[in-house]
Amino acid sequence: MVALANSAHAEFKWQHFGADPYATTRAEAMKTRESAFRAMGLPAPVVKQFMIATEKPDEKARLVVGDRLSAMMSKGGVVHRDVVVAFVKPPISGRMEYAAPAEKWQVSWQGKVYTIFLPEICFNWSYRITDGPVVQVVEKKCVELVFNSPVGGRVRWGVGTTTGPLPPDECNAQRQDNGAWTAWYGECDTCVPAIGYIRGILGGSAQIPHKYLYPVTHTSQTLRFSTSVFDAVFYVCLEYADGTQTCGVYMRPQDWKGRFSVDIPDEFWRKDDGNCPS
Repeated sequence: MVALANSAHAEFKWQHFGADPYATTRAEAMKTRESAFRAMGLPAPVVKQFMIATEKPDEKARLVVGDRLSAMMSKGGVVHRDVVVAFVKPPISGRMEYAAPAEKWQVSWQGKVYTIFLPEICFNWSYRITDGPVVQVVEKKCVELVFNSPVGGRVRWGVGTTTGPLPPDECNAQRQDNGAWTAWYGECDTCVPAIGYIRGILGGSAQIPHKYLYPVTHTSQTLRFSTSVFDAVFYVCLEYADGTQTCGVYMRPQDWKGRFSVDIPDEFWRKDDGNCPS
């Protein structure tokens, strides 16, 4: 593309598409998109939103003569501002239209709508700002249970409900120490918590759809859930390297008290002496 300055209005005219491409492939444009967004002057919170949004393809769009863009990247990382699409006119004016197919993503921030374009002809990242409604971005909250467990042992845990398994959710995960989050693992058919105790809380129809047993490699443990766990009974006990176990620690619906993170103190673990709830 060639961008020509219009001194009267300090605008840049995009007349010849494909002459100064920012990237040679879509993959290349995607790889450098964060630096391109920042170079064009997008606010940091908007860049963060677009980095997430552009992980997946979104809408198809067409840039036509007369469209205006706030900024556009071109070859060598040059940023053109106040860009007007001014493709050379087709042979029969009014009967044909030049258009640049593009991908489009939109996010909102502080009452403005930011639209990112990636034209297929040149992969020149571009954006436009328009007025729009204020969209409140609410960060999703996950529920976390944190506790310590002896390395070399195992953690046995379960969830009792009256409605079946907890729904699939990005919150449902676990990690040891400060490692990466992983999906719940160590599913165990024979790991049956104190079903009588749980039914005493939830009622006779309660079941244990989630039962897990996994090895401990680091002391600190975190189990994470969606807020669906607020209506369930959570159960966990520790199994030491020598095979001895603790009684279970239970979180009933009323025990959360609106908290999204609960630490189980070390003193809560009591050796299984045969008198644990059953």
